[in-house]
Amino acid sequence: MLVDKERVREYYQMLKDEMVNLCHVNSEYVELWVKKAKNLQLVGAWYHYMILIRKAKEYVKKECPCYYQRFLYLLKRF
Repeated sequence: MLVDKERVREYYQMLKDEMVNLCHVNSEYVELWVKKAKNLQLVGAWYHYMILIRKAKEYVKKECPCYYQRFLYLLKRF
């Protein structure tokens, strides 16, 4: 499967910019972000997906530790 690397980079950057929504009280924003991140995995951009998830975990753990367990749960769920 051929993947347009430029589009993957743009999508990755968009998700990286939306990481601030991971600290939102409403878990629907987090669910949506996780589903969008899984799209990277589906198109074969495993490296980008793994880096994004690692950075998201670090961000949530540092900025809003009260939502860290919720984030881990949603990652496993979807």
